[in-house]
Amino acid sequence: MEQNKDILDIQAAEESSRKKKKFILCYHSFSVLNFKRTRNQIRKIADAAGSPISIAVIPAFGAAPESEAEQFREELEKFVDEGYEIMLHGARHRADLSIKRSLQGRLALLVSNNEAEFAGLDERFTQALLKRSLALWKAHGTGKPSGFIPPIWFGNKFLKEQALEIFDYYEDLHGIYQIKNGKIKKTKSKALSFSIIPAPLLGIAQTYSCLKMLLPGGVHRLVFHDKDFRTIGEKRILNMVRYTSTMREKIMYRDL
Repeated sequence: MEQNKDILDIQAAEESSRKKKKFILCYHSFSVLNFKRTRNQIRKIADAAGSPISIAVIPAFGAAPESEAEQFREELEKFVDEGYEIMLHGARHRADLSIKRSLQGRLALLVSNNEAEFAGLDERFTQALLKRSLALWKAHGTGKPSGFIPPIWFGNKFLKEQALEIFDYYEDLHGIYQIKNGKIKKTKSKALSFSIIPAPLLGIAQTYSCLKMLLPGGVHRLVFHDKDFRTIGEKRILNMVRYTSTMREKIMYRDL
């Protein structure tokens, strides 16, 4: 009896420790162009985690036919109805190269293959693009997203405050931000992503992510993209999700 009690005490202590360490599991760049393939990836990740996850959605339709757009809307509605959390991920993710940008912004476009949509914009263009992002989203009719994630996490000095006037959460590479008592509160959070990691370094990046989740501190974000299912592979992705779920309690942005 005493031995059983000790085992239960150890299990309770481990569970308490896990709940103190939290993480967010998010799938990035769900769009009308890839939803037929990526919806299955998202559901597999959620199954491995044991509950719905957060999804960063690109709202632009581009040149997709109306039939595709309608199917995309239906898929988004299913996710929302099933308890998945929606984050807005830019307007169309790709940057408009005709817009004037700062030197820092131009460098961000260079390293991101022109995907850092908000990098280096001035205050006026930042506000206009944010409004366009929200207008594109409203075309789907699925309610208000929880927060805003700039493509590649590259923003500008105006984006955070402007985004928090519209959304409950905003994030960059190193933190998640929200308004508390009239001030911007930062939650320390490392974005652990693999989509731009060179293939020879993917193993190291995965090991680093697992170690980061094991150590205390921060509400880190484990982020996956469609590309990861080709480079890392489905089996390793799902194993990483299961492992992390034993180390930390999975939450969503709205649980912060």
